[in-house]
Amino acid sequence: MGNLDWESNTNTTENSCKTAQCDCLTFWEVQQQIAMIRLSNLKDAKKNLYKLEPGYEARARRIASVYAKIYLEQENHGSQQLKGRYYWMGLGAFASKTVAAVFKHGLTAWGYKWVPISIIRDPVHSFAKGNLWLFMDIAPWHYAWSMSSQSFNQCRTQRDVSKFTHIKEEVINVPWSSCLPIIKHLQSTTEITQAFWKLPKIESVLKRKGFSRSENFKDAEKDLMKHLLAIAVQEQRNILQELVWKDWKVQAQATLQSYTKIPDSTLVLSSDYGVDAVKPDRHGKYEGRHKDVLDILPESVYSEPLAHTKVQDYDSRMEWIQKAAEKYHTLMLSDTGRPFLEKELAIIAGWGNSKADFKVGKDSNDGKI
Repeated sequence: MGNLDWESNTNTTENSCKTAQCDCLTFWEVQQQIAMIRLSNLKDAKKNLYKLEPGYEARARRIASVYAKIYLEQENHGSQQLKGRYYWMGLGAFASKTVAAVFKHGLTAWGYKWVPISIIRDPVHSFAKGNLWLFMDIAPWHYAWSMSSQSFNQCRTQRDVSKFTHIKEEVINVPWSSCLPIIKHLQSTTEITQAFWKLPKIESVLKRKGFSRSENFKDAEKDLMKHLLAIAVQEQRNILQELVWKDWKVQAQATLQSYTKIPDSTLVLSSDYGVDAVKPDRHGKYEGRHKDVLDILPESVYSEPLAHTKVQDYDSRMEWIQKAAEKYHTLMLSDTGRPFLEKELAIIAGWGNSKADFKVGKDSNDGKI
């Protein structure tokens, strides 16, 4: 069945892949390997031997951490003056944190147990698959742009996991790698082209001297939002709709969840798992660690599915995501909201070494351990 161990096969050290001596496919393999390293634990430094983190919640936390670091420009080749250009990544960090919270929930702990209730267990695995392969798709695009937008543009159409040579076996070892043909081997799409096509314009505005960050954000706001929504379509339609939402068991579970509200799927734009941390109490007052901030923000920092949202239906889900994105956008354009969100993203950025605190068996991770 394969296992979660893999060896580092391309050189991911700084500058080892200058365009001159590095063909496009190797360029993409380097980015792919960096993404895999972020979700793995080093087992043997001498052999460069890694093991993918097996726990679903721990992995979702690590993914959220990478997204937060990419937004905050703390990842490889980040640039502080461009903080905010990867606009979707901020929202993506909060979304992956929500997935982690769902995995922590009691019901989903069943996903790890060999119980015959596959209607409960299988959707858990489907969400883990979607969370993992969405990351494997989206993180390398961003790593590549940060490393060299010129190489990104030259090589964009040549990304294709099925043509990998150095790390082909390692990628096949990743759980649910059999889904690759369904998501077209992570090749470029119209949405990726549209999203990254916006970046030079965004970057030229964010780089301006003599303007406040607020002014720069306001001047770039239309392009930032278009960039975010193009990636949201890439994520929701090209990846998750195919890998997760087409599964009848996931649809059945989603229908059940829409009545029971368990586990809670509210998107909370903070590092908290539960919405109670950012909701006012019955007297309309905020308690807890955010109590002095939340009432001065221009928007509440949580987004519940709309009353009629059917999450398994792409158009219905996108309507809710659009609303959540608008809320995020309003907060980001405000001098109180943006520091709040970025402070919370900095907390999430620290989750990069999360590990499962229990033994994960063969019944998880596509049977690979």
